[in-house]
Amino acid sequence: MSNKAIRKDSRAEPRTGLEELFGVVSASMISDRLQGGTLSDPQQRAMILVGVLVISAIAACFLTAALCAVYIHTENELHLTAAAISAQTLIGYLGTLLYFKVRQELLPAANLYALTSTMSTVVPCLITGGILHSPYLPMILIVPSFLFLMAGRRHGILWSGVTALCVVAMLLAESLGIVFPQAIPEHLLPLFRFGAWMMTLCLLVLGLSAYDSNFENLTRRITAERGHFAHEATHDPLTGIANRKLFFIKAQEAIDDAERNRRMMAVIYIDLDNFKRINDERGHDIGDEVLIIVAQRLKDCVRGSDTVSRLGGDEFAIVLNGIEGPEKAAAVAEKLRRLLRQPMRVSHHIIAAAGSIGVAVAPEQGTDVDALLRQADRAMYRAKEAGNQVAYAK
Repeated sequence: MSNKAIRKDSRAEPRTGLEELFGVVSASMISDRLQGGTLSDPQQRAMILVGVLVISAIAACFLTAALCAVYIHTENELHLTAAAISAQTLIGYLGTLLYFKVRQELLPAANLYALTSTMSTVVPCLITGGILHSPYLPMILIVPSFLFLMAGRRHGILWSGVTALCVVAMLLAESLGIVFPQAIPEHLLPLFRFGAWMMTLCLLVLGLSAYDSNFENLTRRITAERGHFAHEATHDPLTGIANRKLFFIKAQEAIDDAERNRRMMAVIYIDLDNFKRINDERGHDIGDEVLIIVAQRLKDCVRGSDTVSRLGGDEFAIVLNGIEGPEKAAAVAEKLRRLLRQPMRVSHHIIAAAGSIGVAVAPEQGTDVDALLRQADRAMYRAKEAGNQVAYAK
């Protein structure tokens, strides 16, 4: 018999403005190879990479335009050099974006970003007073920090080492007496130093916020999927009601509760009559619809605290929890028998699928779930022999 998965409505979690920004950018840049509904970490890293590249490219574009304007005003060759460095940095960022868009390879793209950013911070230091005097020195921290987020620990440590080597090399050069030119007027150095620190802080906060935001989304999705898998493990995929595994769990809980509170519980075993004929004559799709309708009717007939389960095929079982006595189980069983005899409309067909019902009550018939189910099963066969009736365990 075919099984139809039960689809459940899912409501999207509310998203922040930062999540919306990264969602829009990543949707156009990250292909299904990285994004295809997975819970994998590369998707988070790719979203951070794309967001940082886009923001860095925009910043480099404005900086290039500003430096060109400054050069036109001052005709200082150092300003022209700075504009050229900024333009090359912009080309590097755009090239990295294009590479990632085409190849969808995270680590090479992250390393290209690191190389471009390292050059865009180290080289400006060479024309703004060297390592000891350049206002751009704080920005050299951005590269290793983002590499930890985008490429993982190994590449983060690697580029931290590269950054340290660059700093040591510039310090060594200064100790050897090499004098680096200063393209920034002395009275503007505090302003540039403040701007560099603020830009470094903003970029680090942006990256960490994006990572934290995506981590929260990942956690929510993992929790939702775990809940989905747990539901699938204990519920029938066709009807959506409890399966055999959950039946045994709920039945044992009902027995324990009955013993603890000096009450009773009952197991009602239901087998549909002539179901094989319905499948053979109408087809498995109609048979599936019949099972779904029967499951819903059974649920409507009992309390929310009771458990309706499909044991397999056309066999159902119900756990009546916390009943006062056998007469309550008898009343429910009779109600179920009358309900099952009512015809149902399935795809323009009128189908009657009566059922035979067996009832076992605990603790009168014992407190073992397997034994109760066997007794209810035997009672059901006696009911079937009597013709769609209700029978009770002896």
